[in-house]
Amino acid sequence: MPKETFYNLPQDKRQRIINAAIDKFSKEHYSNVTINAIVKAAGIPKGSFYQYFENKDDLYIHLFTGMGDEKIDLFQRLKTKIAAISFKDYMMSYIAELKKLEASNEQIARLKREFLNECPQEIKKQILKVEMPKSIEAYRDVIQLYVDKGEFRRDLDAKVAAYITVMGISNLENYDYSESEDVLSVLTRIIDFLSNSMY
Repeated sequence: MPKETFYNLPQDKRQRIINAAIDKFSKEHYSNVTINAIVKAAGIPKGSFYQYFENKDDLYIHLFTGMGDEKIDLFQRLKTKIAAISFKDYMMSYIAELKKLEASNEQIARLKREFLNECPQEIKKQILKVEMPKSIEAYRDVIQLYVDKGEFRRDLDAKVAAYITVMGISNLENYDYSESEDVLSVLTRIIDFLSNSMY
């Protein structure tokens, strides 16, 4: 994670470093991205980089932590609709908002693809170790609200249900797709299955 000195920087300088990192990591294989390239794009001295981050991995992990927080914020903002919509509609609304977010920023969409395809396993594990518990907690809160609303059965273990939901939708790259299937169709079926299982 960034050092305190990074958070003490003016917002525009922090954003410049983040934007430079997103640009480089979204265009090149992780192993080919250098700190030299990042600091040159950000317009900062190389020595300054080490005042903000331990190394390239540290910066990369920070990028994905920020993206994860943005997704969780988006997920939680939809809670105002729970009284009026089903869990399936909640999830489909969230997916639609995520698609809009990715469509509005091609670099972020490419960075996500690079993460799935090229991120070293050890770095990926570190990111998921931080991000998965946050996602599970956010889903647990929402599922519990649907239990309280009466949409899901009263004896449902919201934490276990959240874990299964997050694991199911987070590992779609491992699904064995047929020629007639795409990510959205499979995701819809997973959400249908999970919703029906929680009634």
